[in-house]
Amino acid sequence: MKVNQRFTSRRVLRATSLPASLITAVLFAACGSDGTTEPTPASGFLGGIASNREIGVVVNSTGKALTMFQLGSPTTTVSVPLGTSSTVTPVGFSLQKRVAAVPLGNAASVAIVNLETPAVQKYFTFPSGNTTGSAWSNDTTVFAANTTTNKVGRFYTTQTAAEITITVNVASSPTAIAYTGGRVLVVSGNLVNFSPVGPGVVTAINPVTMAVLGTAQMGGTNSSDIAIGPDGLAYILNTGDYVGQANMTIVNPATMAVVTTVANVGVGAGQIFIDANGLAYISSFSGGTVVWDTKTRAFVRGADNMVCAKRSTGACRGASASTTSASGKLYQLFFGAASAGLSPYAFVFSPSTYTLTDSVAVGTGPIAIAIRTF
Repeated sequence: MKVNQRFTSRRVLRATSLPASLITAVLFAACGSDGTTEPTPASGFLGGIASNREIGVVVNSTGKALTMFQLGSPTTTVSVPLGTSSTVTPVGFSLQKRVAAVPLGNAASVAIVNLETPAVQKYFTFPSGNTTGSAWSNDTTVFAANTTTNKVGRFYTTQTAAEITITVNVASSPTAIAYTGGRVLVVSGNLVNFSPVGPGVVTAINPVTMAVLGTAQMGGTNSSDIAIGPDGLAYILNTGDYVGQANMTIVNPATMAVVTTVANVGVGAGQIFIDANGLAYISSFSGGTVVWDTKTRAFVRGADNMVCAKRSTGACRGASASTTSASGKLYQLFFGAASAGLSPYAFVFSPSTYTLTDSVAVGTGPIAIAIRTF
């Protein structure tokens, strides 16, 4: 995950000292639906303003931070540092209530951020590698992908140990994770030395036993992101070679059967978000955002007419990620281009017409975004 509609966290349980029956009971409790409860409405910064309680959450890749802004007062922001090491290279995050799990890339770790404090609560670590995608299955259980070691790890935010020790092998270069229908879906680029060795792969995992339940081959290469639609289907982006058009494969998570593959979703498309109405927003650094209707299976805005903020040349600035607010406004991240004198922003577009109406400063190198009412 990079970022999509489903979000998660992690914790590790040391099982060696517990009876088998108790281990099973604890694991089912940790991964079951009864592990999630509804909080009271947030106050303070997370409560937003009276007329708009929504909060935007952004990961700053080169800024090594998590930035939050109030939609009703966009200049009111909070920034949470994620670390100063050069190995801290976040590219996504996942949310569960008022907690964010932020994989830290080459730091081979995941930062658990309390959005109310706001501060990093704890770091959970792999022995080595590059940590990218994450997803929560309940309030305390997180799954994280390690693109270098080709493993997915499970940990618990309540565990004492920082190490992620419960892992399962998946196809090479896992980059994104979603949790749906009681299973964990892992998207792998299927790369060796950064080059595709075959179609992308999606692996379904049992969140309790960590057993592989099935796999599916995608209709393209270098698979990179996933979103779950209101129809319950999984929509997976196949980025390809960043030169030709990317495509999107639709998978039934329950059966792991491929439904179809949609062509021409943008050159180098690498991020997907699907709203409650079933509109898929597919963004790419080299262009903008394509809009595709999962209900009609037709483009609302195709690759030849992307939603984007234009440069002075008339070309699109590019989009690292996008999401929508409750009112239907589209918030699209532009990473910035220092060489061209272009600052990073979250550009705001009106619903339906996608007219550019505003821009919000959201820190350096914004690469992932979500909007929530806390």
